[in-house]
Amino acid sequence: MSKFFASVGKRVRFYRKAAQLSQEELGALLNIDQSYLGKIERGEVNITLETIQKISDVLNINPSQLFEEEKDKTTKEKNELLNKIDLLLVNLKLDELKTIYRIIKDILLFK
Repeated sequence: MSKFFASVGKRVRFYRKAAQLSQEELGALLNIDQSYLGKIERGEVNITLETIQKISDVLNINPSQLFEEEKDKTTKEKNELLNKIDLLLVNLKLDELKTIYRIIKDILLFK
């Protein structure tokens, strides 16, 4: 398949692993076979927008995150770290997020 499908598949794999899900677990949550998920992650199939939406919903990410291109290695690493942070924070309560924001803001003042 195309380079584009492969890059989308890589990001699906990245977010799945960041969510600490196996292919089998994510496949079950998506109601798709594990082997089909493997093909998605390897960029061997052209998935529908509906499947993109399901993956995004289950992994708690914005669908656009599966399409972002990294321009260089530094940008790629930075985006991966930001996405990992996002995955850690996405399920926190509002008051917890406010506390973390204040801590980060204070840390950055001493930078």
